[in-house]
Amino acid sequence: MSRPLLFAALIAALSLPVQALANEGVGFVDMQKVLEESKLGQRLQKQLRDEFEPRTKGFADEEREIAQMQQALAKDKPLMSNDQVAKKEQEIKARIEAYQKKTLPIQQELMKAQQEKGREILEPAREALNTVAKKKKLGMVFERSVGGLLYMDDGLDITAEVIKQMDSKAK
Repeated sequence: MSRPLLFAALIAALSLPVQALANEGVGFVDMQKVLEESKLGQRLQKQLRDEFEPRTKGFADEEREIAQMQQALAKDKPLMSNDQVAKKEQEIKARIEAYQKKTLPIQQELMKAQQEKGREILEPAREALNTVAKKKKLGMVFERSVGGLLYMDDGLDITAEVIKQMDSKAK
C-alpha cells in the first residue's frame, strides 16, 4: 500500500471513533449478561432446562463411567498383555460410540432449540439496546466481549440499563 493510501486509511479509521466521541457518546454492553440475567433470558433458559434436563440425566453418569474405564486402562496397561489392552480399548471405543449415537440427536435438538430461543430474545434485546442508547445519546455501542478494545471505562457500561429496559417490556 502506498504511503498516501495508508495515511488516508489510517485517518479514516481513526476519524470514525473520534467523530462518534465528538458528536455523541460511546457505550458498551455485555450481551451475554443481558441474555443470562434478563427476565426473558432466564425464562427461556428455564424452558430449555425443563425440556432437556430429564432427557440428559443419565449422560453425566455414562461419561463418568467411560472416563473411569479409560483411567483404569491407563493405570493397568503396563500390567496387561497386548491382547488384554486391545480388548479393553475396543470395549471403551464401543462404549464411546454407543454413547455418541445416543446423545447426538438430543444434542442436535438442543442446539436447534437454543437457536430458536436465541432468536426469540434477540429482537427484544436489540430494541432495549436501541432505547437505552438513544436515551443516553450514544453514537456507538460496542459488545463487551468482542476483542480489539484494550480499555473501556466501566462508566460506559449500559448492560444493567439494557436488562432493566428489557425487563420493563417482559411479559
